[in-house]
Amino acid sequence: MTSIALYRRYRPQTFEDVLGQEHVTETIQSGIRDDRIGHAYLFSGSRGTGKTSTARILAKALNCEKGPTPNPCNMCDTCIAITEGSSLDVIEIDAASHGGVDDVRELRENALLSPAIARKKIYIVDEAHMVSTQGWNAFLKTVEEPPDHVIFVFATTEPHRVLPTILSRCQRFDFRRVSSAQIAEHLARVSKEEGIEADEGALQLIARSAEGGVRDALSTLDQLAAAGTVTVQDAARLLGSSTGDLMFEFADALASGDTGAAVQRVAQLVEEGHDLRVFARQVVDHLRSLLLTKQVPEPGELIDATDETRARLAAQADGFANAKLLHALRAFVDAMSEMRQQAAPRLSVELAVVRVTMPEADDSAASAIARIERLERLLEVQKSSPAEQPAPAPPKAAPKAAVSEPSRPPEKSNKKSKTSVKPAAKEEQKEDPSTAAGLVDLDMVRRSWPVVLEEIRKESRKLHALLGDAGVQSFDGRIITVEVRFAIHGDMVMEPKNAAVIAGAVHSVFGISPVVKAVVSARADEPAESLDVIDDTSADPLDVLKSGFGDDLVEE
Repeated sequence: MTSIALYRRYRPQTFEDVLGQEHVTETIQSGIRDDRIGHAYLFSGSRGTGKTSTARILAKALNCEKGPTPNPCNMCDTCIAITEGSSLDVIEIDAASHGGVDDVRELRENALLSPAIARKKIYIVDEAHMVSTQGWNAFLKTVEEPPDHVIFVFATTEPHRVLPTILSRCQRFDFRRVSSAQIAEHLARVSKEEGIEADEGALQLIARSAEGGVRDALSTLDQLAAAGTVTVQDAARLLGSSTGDLMFEFADALASGDTGAAVQRVAQLVEEGHDLRVFARQVVDHLRSLLLTKQVPEPGELIDATDETRARLAAQADGFANAKLLHALRAFVDAMSEMRQQAAPRLSVELAVVRVTMPEADDSAASAIARIERLERLLEVQKSSPAEQPAPAPPKAAPKAAVSEPSRPPEKSNKKSKTSVKPAAKEEQKEDPSTAAGLVDLDMVRRSWPVVLEEIRKESRKLHALLGDAGVQSFDGRIITVEVRFAIHGDMVMEPKNAAVIAGAVHSVFGISPVVKAVVSARADEPAESLDVIDDTSADPLDVLKSGFGDDLVEE
């Protein structure tokens, strides 16, 4: 004899049996008591939350021989027929296979006929979003003004795909995901009644993996019970990491920049036969939920999740910087777009992982993230100690002081201008260190160097080109040392006007005004003396040119 599945055996038969949907059932019961029954209802929500079961209970409540009553007896012939699915007056239609114009026309014609036995003729249209646009148009007039004996109940997991003209003619009820605690408690009751030995930890794991769907949880319990005792090990082996746990683990790897862990997770999904297109969409949904949790104080219905999941989202969102979260969301949206263009799914997902966990691999992304991180840190500083922050010195004060000196002979001007930088540097050293400087380290400066170069380009394209191959050798919070390839480049960096431009760019990005120095990179193909030339800021530029290009000068 074929056994009946648990989810069918324990299908709710009264409004009180429906788990976690009191906001729906109590409203419907009140309407039945007050004789305020609508002619069309729309039940929306994720799978396994009780939409179709509630529609059947509504049909029994309206047609019970003791009714209409908010508490059907489930004992009369009408209630039993509806429960068994044999009632001629309660018609269930699967719109996925009967959503065309011809099907709707047939339904519309049959709706005109009076009920055979029951008080009301109830049409339950499951997966209502699958009805075609032409079918809804043919259905519109009947839904708007049905016969007095007809009531429509539309059930759907995607209410946004139902025509607005239909939505406006229905009483809409949104079914929420059932909490993991309620599902685990329900599974414990079912296990006790069925004589199933189940560990509490296993039931909790099943409840979390169901993601708010009671039917999925009962199906999993039924599958595990076939092997005997339901243990945590068996549940973990069957379920692996539940979808929710997987998303949180994967997002943690993205937030911490752990490329290896994220890529290993992708490889595990491939080995288990998961569709990476579906996985990418789930990642986008999860990141969207994190973004809404972080930016919207009360997201409400914007996030379709249980209370436990909302709490986990809030905790995880705190570990994501705003810039990184937006960048991650964009990276996986791009990966989905690439996969639609027939790109290899695994490669697209792995590239998205690398772009998120290693932003320095993407210059534009690295620049944007570094700049936004800097702004966020400075905001924290201003909030924590606004009174202690000294006003930053204007970055171009040093060159103005140098210009105000008396003019020198042309051949000595460069030498004097170099020495004039030193007093300005000393003045900057006497200033109290900025609170922001304590938050800026060498790694941050190097990561944000493309942003600094972009600020330099706005002031001097020539200097920007000069620094194209330059890097940051050191930064101690007060002095930034720029590493260049040639001695002459070091001289140009140390010129007051150029040093001021660099200092101004650093101030624009980090809010600090450092002293700018230059060193020549130690290269095997260059003489070691070039380092000494740059270190000695009093050297005559003419000597530098001679050492670099020879001493045969041509004068006009």
